[in-house]
Amino acid sequence: MSAPAAEGHRPLSPAQAGVWYAQRLDPANPVFNMGGYLDILGPVDPDVLRATVAALVAEDETTRLRFTEADGVPQQYFAAEADFTPRLYDVSDDPDPAAAAMRAMRADLESPPDLEHGPLYTHLLFRLGEEHFIWYHRVHHLVHDGYSASIQRRRAAEIYTALATGGDAGTPYGSFAALLDEQAAYAGSAAQRRDRAYWGRLMDSAEPPGGPAIASADASAATATPGSAHGDTGSHGSAPAIVRDVCEVDRRLREALDAFAERSRVTWQQALLTVAVLHRGLWAGGSDVLLGLPVPGRITPGSHRTPGMAANTVPLRCGIDPRESCEDLAARVAAQSLRAQWHQRYADTDLLRDLGWPVRGRSRFGPVVNIVPLDERTTFAGLPAVSHLLSTGGTADDLTLSVTHGGDGGLRFDFTLDAAHPVSVDLAAYRRSFVQVLSSVVTGPEGRTVAELEVCDPQERVWVVERWNDTSAPPEPRSVPAVFAAQAA
Repeated sequence: MSAPAAEGHRPLSPAQAGVWYAQRLDPANPVFNMGGYLDILGPVDPDVLRATVAALVAEDETTRLRFTEADGVPQQYFAAEADFTPRLYDVSDDPDPAAAAMRAMRADLESPPDLEHGPLYTHLLFRLGEEHFIWYHRVHHLVHDGYSASIQRRRAAEIYTALATGGDAGTPYGSFAALLDEQAAYAGSAAQRRDRAYWGRLMDSAEPPGGPAIASADASAATATPGSAHGDTGSHGSAPAIVRDVCEVDRRLREALDAFAERSRVTWQQALLTVAVLHRGLWAGGSDVLLGLPVPGRITPGSHRTPGMAANTVPLRCGIDPRESCEDLAARVAAQSLRAQWHQRYADTDLLRDLGWPVRGRSRFGPVVNIVPLDERTTFAGLPAVSHLLSTGGTADDLTLSVTHGGDGGLRFDFTLDAAHPVSVDLAAYRRSFVQVLSSVVTGPEGRTVAELEVCDPQERVWVVERWNDTSAPPEPRSVPAVFAAQAA
């Protein structure tokens, strides 16, 4: 039986509860620290920047969140408001100012969280030169999600611009307490019943994904594709629980993606989801594809202005017809992803329980495709600010593709896997084959069918069609056991 909440204490939301229990299993692991930074270029006023961050923290109710347990049941409450002004570190005299700032940011990102005493966030400012500043922010996934980071960037730009120019700072953050009230009202409501019915219809007869151990031997033969790639462990060097392989595709391929999206009448994000559906079908086999789709877990205007942990993961289920054009498939994927947004508040844990599917670690509905919203147009009183992601703040759900903006107008792809299964999927092969499918979809002629996609690059085609298929050598008169023994050796 759950312990009653103390006065002022509230239960955790379903999204928070999953993070809480995962963190409690490994209290010193910093894997749930989310972090990133903004490069702000130009004549920044450091006093205004510090005042901006202080005002931002004062507006954000989640900065006062603290957590405790009563009879093993987690609860949260708001602590007294505390003054916060970020420290400014001048590293401009360092031989490599950018490297000095990065060392400090990574060290902070690796700090173990203290869930019960907090605070679970920090902000650091760095001066790299007279016209180059960095604003670094770190927060625990228990109190913020990825959507919160995009809200934070926009709000900070508004506040800084208002302070620097004397203008209006716009609408402040929404209330996290109100968001918790909204989530509590959803439980047991007609809206929740409608959402449950929708997901029940969509997932009827679906089979649970096999997990990270599903790795296609055919796909793992893929070879290099455009873009620079590297593999590492940790959340960009900050957490030992993730294996990662990274690549960037250039502006040319990004522009081809935009063109494909335009003729398909979908967004570039929906076009990229289409590529992910096709790639997964080719990699794992089968025409009934399941992916995990991260969603904000917010539907009301007020909640869209509210930072906090409300994110959810819902299934994207889509069948693949080899005779269908890639453009038509993109339209279907787009429609499916939009319907998912309408029903995004139904908790993934509730859906798994409805389906009777097992929960394997943090795996839900198969590989997750997380297209991180980064606004390239953020400006601080006209000064350009470029956002950089350091950690998404969580272990990989089975297998995860995170998409962010790359250099020179391209895209960056981070393929991550829980380090508990480091050899279950060849991430380098997965990355290479994904980029090959992307290139084939977006650079091919209009109307190309799924069956006509070129899933092998030229080097792989030589191996598969010519070398592996070379039967010109006369067979040796050997028995089947002898051939098997030789192959095993």
